Amino acid sequence: MSNLSTSKWTKHKILRRSKRLNAHLPETEWLSENSFMRLISKYGQVIIKPTGSYGGNGVIQVRSSGNSSYEVQDGSRTRTYADQDAISTFIKKKANNSTIVQQRIPLATKHGRPFDLRVMVQRHPKADWQVTGMLAKVAGKGYIITNIRRSGGRVVTVEKAIQGSELQNMQTSALLAELRSVALLAADQLAPSYRWVKTMGIDMAFDKQGRVWIIEVNFAPMLELFLKLPNKSAYHTIKSFHARRKQT
Repeated sequence: MSNLSTSKWTKHKILRRSKRLNAHLPETEWLSENSFMRLISKYGQVIIKPTGSYGGNGVIQVRSSGNSSYEVQDGSRTRTYADQDAISTFIKKKANNSTIVQQRIPLATKHGRPFDLRVMVQRHPKADWQVTGMLAKVAGKGYIITNIRRSGGRVVTVEKAIQGSELQNMQTSALLAELRSVALLAADQLAPSYRWVKTMGIDMAFDKQGRVWIIEVNFAPMLELFLKLPNKSAYHTIKSFHARRKQT
C-alpha cells in the first residue's frame, strides 16, 4: 500500500494535473487570510473545510454580502461579520495546515434544496474502471451540506433529482453520460498514485447550468446510502463487485 496521503488536498492536486479535469475542479487553496480574500473577491462565495474531514464535518460557507460584510453559514446556523477586520479575525482562527478554501459551486437545487451526487467507480485487478452506481443527496431544509445524517436530507435517484431542478429542461441522458465520463477520467487520473484502490466513491455535482464538478473522492465510501434508493439493484451490484474482487 502506498504511503501517499489520501487527504482531500493531495487528491485534488493529483486530479488538477489533468488538463481534461481542470474544468471540473473548483479552485482550491490552503486556507490563509490572503487565499481567502482572493477567492472570496473572485467568486463571492467560498467553502472552508478540513482536508481530512468526512461526512460534511467542519464545512463552512462564507458569502460576501456587500458593504464589506460577510455571511458565514455553519450547518443551519448563520452569522454576519460586519467588516473585513472581523472576517479576517475569524479566518485567522480557522487557518491551519489542514484546512482548505475553495470556490463554492452554485449547486443545482431540487425544489430549492441543493443536491450533489455520489458516483461509485470500481474495478477488478488489471481491468478498466466502471461506474457501478449513482445517486443524488438532497440537503435538508436550511443546510448547505448534503450529508444525510447531519442535514436531515434524503437520497433519490439522479434522474429524480434532475426533475424538479434547474436542469429539468436539459437532456437527462446527456447529463448522465457527462457525469459517467468525468467520473471515469477522475478514477484513471488517481489510479497510478493509489494502485491499491479498487473502489472510489466520487462526490460530484451539477451546477445550475448543468456543468459537472468533482467535489471530492472517497476511497472508503458508505455503501449503505444505496439502500435508501427504492431500487436496491445498484447496492447489490456494488456489493457483488466487492465479493468477486475478494475471490480473485
